[in-house]
Amino acid sequence: MIKKYIIVGILIVLLIGCVTTSMMMTVTRPAEVNLKGYNKIAIGDIVDSNGKVSRHPQDIADEITASLFECGYFEVLDRQNLKTIMSEHKLSSSGIIDESTTTELGKIIGAAAFVFGRIKMDKYDEKTSKGEPWKDKKGKQHQTFYREGTYTMSVNLKIVDITTAKVLAIKTLPAHYTSKKSETNKWPEKIDVDLLYTKCISNIKGQFMQMVAPYDVQVKASFQTDKLLPEVTQAIIQFKIREWDEGMSLLENATKKFGLEPKVQAKAYYDLGLAQMYGGQFDESIANFKQAMKLMPNKKIYQKAIVQAKSEKEKAEKLKEQTE
Repeated sequence: MIKKYIIVGILIVLLIGCVTTSMMMTVTRPAEVNLKGYNKIAIGDIVDSNGKVSRHPQDIADEITASLFECGYFEVLDRQNLKTIMSEHKLSSSGIIDESTTTELGKIIGAAAFVFGRIKMDKYDEKTSKGEPWKDKKGKQHQTFYREGTYTMSVNLKIVDITTAKVLAIKTLPAHYTSKKSETNKWPEKIDVDLLYTKCISNIKGQFMQMVAPYDVQVKASFQTDKLLPEVTQAIIQFKIREWDEGMSLLENATKKFGLEPKVQAKAYYDLGLAQMYGGQFDESIANFKQAMKLMPNKKIYQKAIVQAKSEKEKAEKLKEQTE
């Protein structure tokens, strides 16, 4: 049984000529910041450019808090309870949860990571324009009117160790969305500013979650097919129905076939290495990619595959550090 470091989910199979067969897989990536040991996390005050906890920073805090609950990697400390604790211990008369209160809270709560932030940019811009007048086939004159709205947001977020006040990570997260509309002979309807704003908040939330917790991405694995390697197509079918070991066995058999031309045999080794790479067998994967390159030394795809396998191995090791 292969020990997988990924969640494998084949979403779609595409036939590209008769050269490759590609499939999408779901791969778990490590967080940008290793917060292992910080089982508790809380959102402190996120403020606007004026240093106030207004609606927009509160929206960001709420979205991030909800995502932290959903990811399941942390015990999320309730903000209202934190303020109650502060009040009971007379830590802050203002009720603000900022970096100046973290070490005192740490003495009561214990090890935890706190998130603080400030909105650096939060604006909506809209411009309108008119096209050159034009005539239709009947000679009637027309004109096109354009409306373009852009919402731009940038938030600086800082993660702090509550007991030591040490900054664990700091990053500025940008978001930028544009909506364009046009109408003939009249101005188009107004831009949905709230929708653009919501997209910015969601984007920033997504960036933050990739900072602190492992996340899934979709990657495309392109297997090299050949009429002399029917095992490859058969293996992909097995992968599609989640019979990973059966598919791997078929690819291994393909590498053992006799009488194949070097370019065909190289494909077999490459395909096996590709499956091993996404199955967590990185050393075996690299060895098979090297065998493919030995057979076809000028094929850059095999050279790149070795580099990719080494990169995937590093990411898997980071993920293991964060989750075990």
